[in-house]
Amino acid sequence: MKIQPFLPEDISRVRHFADQEIGVGYYTEIELIENQKKSVNKDGEISSFLLIDEDSDQVKGLRLAYPPGNWIHGKGSAQREDLWPFKKNETAYFQSLFLSSDVQAKGWGPKLSQMSIDQFKKNKVKGIATHSWKESPHNSSVRYLEKVGFETIIEHPLYWVNVDYVCTRDGKPCRCTAVEMYLKL
Repeated sequence: MKIQPFLPEDISRVRHFADQEIGVGYYTEIELIENQKKSVNKDGEISSFLLIDEDSDQVKGLRLAYPPGNWIHGKGSAQREDLWPFKKNETAYFQSLFLSSDVQAKGWGPKLSQMSIDQFKKNKVKGIATHSWKESPHNSSVRYLEKVGFETIIEHPLYWVNVDYVCTRDGKPCRCTAVEMYLKL
């Protein structure tokens, strides 16, 4: 396995990965093109990373992360910037972290995230906001982010209800809850 920056030439295989692991249509190709662009700061440095199986060249993991100034809001319906310790123009965003089931619980999620965190620290970002999936198996999404140092801000029921995709947990529309979290760097 290798970790590499998310580049424009990776769009098609990231979409295939997302359809399999997140739900069909969660990310459109146009949205992934925009997300990859949002990952690039003014100096051309990329803050989103992929986990690639070197034998098959398949995407096995995705960490989408955006520097301050490159994002407006998360994929869902709400966020509470007024509760954050730093302003939005000082805050990066963790959009998504997904791993294929065969590489989960092997330390790849923290490694992908740490690559983004290191990039943000290098650029003197003050914090990272995110919306975590509360209904993830055994609440693993929230527990993982707490281990990294994120703190809960607020919960948003039905956060992804207006996203036009088939949720792997409960179909369409998605009725899952997002836990808004923040990490001070």
